Amino acid sequence: MRGVRRLLAAYGCAALATGLPWPLLLVLVWDRYGDGSHGAWVVGLAGAARMAPYLLLSWALGSLGDHVRRDRLVRATMLLRLACLAAAAVAVAGDRIGLGVVLASLAVLCGTPAYPAVAAALPELAGPQRARATEALVTIEVSTWVVGPALGGLMLTQPLRPWTLAVAAALGGAGLALSTGISVPGPVEPAPDAVGGMLRHIVRCRPALVALAVAGLLNLVGTVTGFALLPLSEDAWHRGDTTFGLATACLGLGALGAPLLARLATATVPRGLLVIGAAVALVAATPVPWPALPLLALIGATSVVVESLLTGTLQDAVPDRYRAGALGVADTVMVGACLVGSLAAPGLARYAGARPALVLVALAAVLPVLAVRLVAARRPTTPYDVAGEPPGARPDPRSAPTVGAARMG
Repeated sequence: MRGVRRLLAAYGCAALATGLPWPLLLVLVWDRYGDGSHGAWVVGLAGAARMAPYLLLSWALGSLGDHVRRDRLVRATMLLRLACLAAAAVAVAGDRIGLGVVLASLAVLCGTPAYPAVAAALPELAGPQRARATEALVTIEVSTWVVGPALGGLMLTQPLRPWTLAVAAALGGAGLALSTGISVPGPVEPAPDAVGGMLRHIVRCRPALVALAVAGLLNLVGTVTGFALLPLSEDAWHRGDTTFGLATACLGLGALGAPLLARLATATVPRGLLVIGAAVALVAATPVPWPALPLLALIGATSVVVESLLTGTLQDAVPDRYRAGALGVADTVMVGACLVGSLAAPGLARYAGARPALVLVALAAVLPVLAVRLVAARRPTTPYDVAGEPPGARPDPRSAPTVGAARMG
């Protein structure tokens, strides 16, 4: 497992590196363009530049891990990320803010094949420890999505601000150094039609389709919940921006508790969705913020556990020659759900109110589970399972590793 730990540490450093510059870049864009007639649109586009590479290209770039040696691919992503971040530091130092945003977005783009490649290789690389390794990888992926910008926000103080992009480049360099010398197995039988064949396999594979659908729902729920905390803090709790920041931190940093939660409870996807739905409903009912904070941390941790289960399902359901591409599709689905949630949440909170919006989110989390159980109860199960297939004819999602999440964008 030593090589696996180094690989995960390398991935964590690189993921932190790509997330850290964005608070500074958004502040610089706001200072430069925020007062203009189209300032809000410019700032919005700058913020979307972090998500756009995942949404537009992750489904295709993820398949690179099914074509080439995965260790070389991972190191190439590290090197290109480092180059883009270093160039962004030079651009910002030269007051070329727009170019800095483009280069930081390119750093995100260069890193998109890394997560699918590493996740696809873990079943062979980690062997019997696959479940724990997958749990750790998904926890790193989700937590760095939050922690990277959080660290960047802390560096917005005047003494540290000039060093933000330099620190990001240094983290990228650390990731490259840690990944050097690690052998990451590639697909045993590379597919000549990795993208097309992968998409056809997913369409025909019910467990993969269900995993992707649940992953999208999970991220939609997380994004709308995160946005609804703002009007909840302002209008219902009457505590203002400070409480909103604390609540958001609990929701995002709760991801770090996923490994402990997975050890304490026997997790399944339905149980996880029911826990998330119940916790969101309780948050909506709290008259003051303090009881909601541990519930928000529980939502964050449970989301990571559920997404790790879904990752394990994809690892089991998709053959190795298509696995990296399928995980890239999962990235696209999850970030796309975050984008949909970001667009829908303001209107939902405005017209329904913060508490009703959270109740609707809780219902969205639990209704699929209740619907599946209702259908299962009405169908004969002997000698066939609830899908109408003989037992063992398809992978059992419950056999996926009990490990971990949603990108709380």
